[in-house]
Amino acid sequence: MRKSLRLAVAAATGAALFATGAAITVASPANAVSAVALRDAADITGLKVGGDLFIPPTGSDKITFSFTLANPYAAADEGTTVKKGDVVSKVWARFTTDSSASSVVWKSGDVTQLSKNNDATPPKTAAMTGSISISSSDKPGDKWRIQVAKTAASATSAPAENSSDWTDAVDFKVDAATRVNGASVSPNPVTLKSGKEVDVFVAFELEKAGDEKVTDVRLESKSYDDYFSLSNGLETDGKSYHDSAAFDYSTSTGSWQLKITVTRGSKTYSFVKGFEVRKSGSSKAASKIKMTASPTKVKKGKTTKLSGKVYRGSAGWNKKIMKLYFKKKGTSKWSFVGYVGANSTGKFSKTVKPKYTGYWRLAATGTSSTYGAYSNYKLVTVK
Repeated sequence: MRKSLRLAVAAATGAALFATGAAITVASPANAVSAVALRDAADITGLKVGGDLFIPPTGSDKITFSFTLANPYAAADEGTTVKKGDVVSKVWARFTTDSSASSVVWKSGDVTQLSKNNDATPPKTAAMTGSISISSSDKPGDKWRIQVAKTAASATSAPAENSSDWTDAVDFKVDAATRVNGASVSPNPVTLKSGKEVDVFVAFELEKAGDEKVTDVRLESKSYDDYFSLSNGLETDGKSYHDSAAFDYSTSTGSWQLKITVTRGSKTYSFVKGFEVRKSGSSKAASKIKMTASPTKVKKGKTTKLSGKVYRGSAGWNKKIMKLYFKKKGTSKWSFVGYVGANSTGKFSKTVKPKYTGYWRLAATGTSSTYGAYSNYKLVTVK
C-alpha cells in the first residue's frame, strides 16, 4: 500500500548510512551476557557487565559495567589537605577482546568518578559505573574481559599493565552482529511508463544472531513525501524475505531506497539499499553536491568553513537553497542545523561553530525538473 511520508534525514532511532550497497544504521545489543566474576578484592565488589551484548553492525556502541567501592570517602578530616567527605580513591578500567591471547592487548575503559560527599556521616560504600567502547570491527566471542583497579584519588595515570592493583575481573560474551544480506530491488533503475504500472520486486536475507525481528520494510523516496509499505504482504521462510510494489506514472522520480527496519533487544536500526526511479523519455536533470570543510580539526569555540558547489547537470545550480545536517560522532541521529544558499554559479559557503566532533552534510531537495542529492560527509574534530 502506498502512503505519504515526510522524509526525515534523521529518524528517531538513527539515520541510515547511504551507499551503493546495503548499509546499516547503528544497532543495539540484544543477547544476554554470560559473565563470571574471576576475583573480588575487599575494596571493589560486585563487578558486573550490564545489558545485552553484541557487535554493532556499523559504527560503535558502549558496554556498561558497575561495581561497589568500599571506603570511598574520608570519614574525618585528615590534616589540611583531606577533609571529611573527600573522595580518597580513583578507579580505573581496562578491557580486552581476547583474554586467552598469548599477548593480551588491553584498551582503556571509562569510569564515572565520585565527587565529594557532604553527608554528616559519609557512606561506607558507593555504587559506581563505567563503560567500554565496542565497534563493528571487533570480533564476537566469550573471551572478552574487563578489569578494574583502585588507586589514590590524586593519581594521574592508571596502574602499570602488570601491576597487582588490577585485582578484579569479569569475563563475558559478546555475540555476532545482525546482518542483512543480498538486499536487491529489481528492476533498477525503475522506469515509469505512462498509463502502466511497473512491478518492483524486493528481496533480502536476515542473518540472525539473537532475537532480531523485521518490523518494517518500505520503498521510500529520498527527496519527496512518497513511499510504499511492504510490511503487510511480506513473505518469508524465516530467513529470506520478498515482496513487490506497483509503481505508477505518478510516483516521484529520483533517488529512492529500500529501507529494512530490524529490532533486536531494546533498540531499532535500519539497513538500506538505494535505487533510482525515472520516467520514460524524461529530461529531468541530475544534481550533485561537492562539499569541503576547512579546517577539519578545531578547538572548542572556534569555527570551520563548509564550502563547495551544487550542480544541476554539469552546471552550477543557480541560487539553490540546501539543508544542512549534523551527526555527532558515535551516534546515529542526524539533526537539522539550518539552510545554506548557493550563488548564481552554484557556489556556497557556510561558517559553523561545532560543539562536538561529528559529521556534516548538505541535502538539495529535488524539483519537478531536477533530481535531489546529498553531499559527501565531512568529519570535523573538536579538540
